[in-house]
Amino acid sequence: MSLYTHLPTPRMTTLSNGIRVVSQNVGAMQSAAIGIRIDSSTRNEPAELGGASHFIEHLLFKGTERRTADQILEDFDALGAKGNAYTSQEEVFYYATSLASAIPATFDILADLFVNSVLPLEEVEKERGVVLQEISMNQDNPGRFVYNRFHRSFWLGHPLGAPVLGTPESIGSIHRDRLLEHKQTHYLSGATIVSAAGNVEHDQIVELSERLLSGLPSGTPHSSVPPAGWRPAIAEYAHHQRPMEQTQFYMGYPLPPAGNVHRNCLAVFNQILGCGMASRLFREVRERRSLAYSVNSNMASYTDSGGLLIFAGTKPERAREAIDVCHAEVMRFCSETISDEQLESAKQQIRSKRLMALDDCELQVRRISNNTSILGEPEPLGPSLEAFAAITAEDVRNMAQELFSSIEPRVESVGPGDGPLHI
Repeated sequence: MSLYTHLPTPRMTTLSNGIRVVSQNVGAMQSAAIGIRIDSSTRNEPAELGGASHFIEHLLFKGTERRTADQILEDFDALGAKGNAYTSQEEVFYYATSLASAIPATFDILADLFVNSVLPLEEVEKERGVVLQEISMNQDNPGRFVYNRFHRSFWLGHPLGAPVLGTPESIGSIHRDRLLEHKQTHYLSGATIVSAAGNVEHDQIVELSERLLSGLPSGTPHSSVPPAGWRPAIAEYAHHQRPMEQTQFYMGYPLPPAGNVHRNCLAVFNQILGCGMASRLFREVRERRSLAYSVNSNMASYTDSGGLLIFAGTKPERAREAIDVCHAEVMRFCSETISDEQLESAKQQIRSKRLMALDDCELQVRRISNNTSILGEPEPLGPSLEAFAAITAEDVRNMAQELFSSIEPRVESVGPGDGPLHI
């Protein structure tokens, strides 16, 4: 018998117009979260509309046919709810949290801005300045700057390489009518996922979705694909000179697309490599060598590509050493079998994080929405945890040998001088 039969099981219903509605009920909670995801974003933008998806995300909160920008905020506040949104390379996600009893009214606001936003001309011009300041802020922040440059270079020639915020040139020249056209041709029912988590009833969310999103145009937006034979840019190095005390860098290795057969094994690998103070990178780079205050790894997962990313900041004269040490730690997985103690500790960290996340309905609403997009349906937590429990040390080594052996990463750095030498 499974150890996880008591865990909530997500449900999914596909509406007649193609909208997928997924929910996960946790009945003991006072709160709930509701989200609307559109599976079309930066990667589907033509160059002249670079940053349009993110720009539209801002503007959807600026007024609908029923509500002004102030009324949207006031209506959320009157319910004790919090609304927000974010844009990534492949999705725009609008979400709100509230008391479970207020979810119908909260969803009404969220659906109104998703379907009925009018993008008022005066708000477009005001928000254009806000987005331009956001771009400037990212340019001024060394960590964000080098991440954006790394991402663009690693996925060079791929639609994923386009910057989410766009450029000052593209944002400065996009007219309101082009933004409206882009929204009307991409915010389509076949690319829409409604997700709810917390103390919610699935049938109610389905009924609300049918009624509140009935005005959404049908269809599925065109998705941009990379040229035939495209490969991520690895074994390359670039440095951006800037007067700083540190050299900060990203380094990256190619991974299979999201939902790949190695995804659970990769999660264990990444936990051991660069997540938390017990990770190999933290112990070797920070604790043993005092090379950096902050060092970590994470995985970027997209529908047709992926990458393992490592970040650290260190003294310019020791940056080459830090890069070499990080690379050596990745390669160790190919030549050494992790101990049973390390394996069980990593599994327990993952298990604990995922079970504790059940207490956070906002995290859950993102998780079930993301899983539905990647896998075609929400992934129950129980079977997912059982899959992690079955992973062996040999599985991790075999996976590392298959994905990382003989790979030289791409490295992008920012800091003083000429930067570290090629690895």
